[in-house]
Amino acid sequence: MPRTRGEANRALYRARILLEAWDRLRVEARHAESVLIGAFVPAVRLHLRDAYGWFLLSVSGVDDSLAADLPGSTRDLPAPPAGKALIPELAEFSQLENTGWLAQLLAGEPEAGYDGPVAAGRGASQGLLVSDREPLGYAVVLAWADALTAIMSRMDDSLAEY
Repeated sequence: MPRTRGEANRALYRARILLEAWDRLRVEARHAESVLIGAFVPAVRLHLRDAYGWFLLSVSGVDDSLAADLPGSTRDLPAPPAGKALIPELAEFSQLENTGWLAQLLAGEPEAGYDGPVAAGRGASQGLLVSDREPLGYAVVLAWADALTAIMSRMDDSLAEY
């Protein structure tokens, strides 16, 4: 397994650990949900973004030693060589970055100063895993982690066929 894919897995694993801790604290109900959201959303989002960045490097074939920083999106990757099309996996990610669950994950930090439900999908269209009435919280962040895990697994399978 290339280092980039291993690092993506490691970041996903760290996000899952945080999600487990968040879930336990939710069950204990010792803290207000807004406090848990403020504590966990930024940390889980950071690990999921790292996983995505490492996976982008893996899918694009960019040597991680050449990458100064992890890409935050497909726009941060080098353009394909002249005469070559963007590979389908990166085209799919590019579309999801503009609309859907990935756009929400990569968006700004609405949880800062969280004091109530935040619409999860403002301006979102089809492909979003939660409704636009779903408040930013555990269910939304878990859906991000599940979706990223699933798409990485699916793309690994398709890339292995090449």
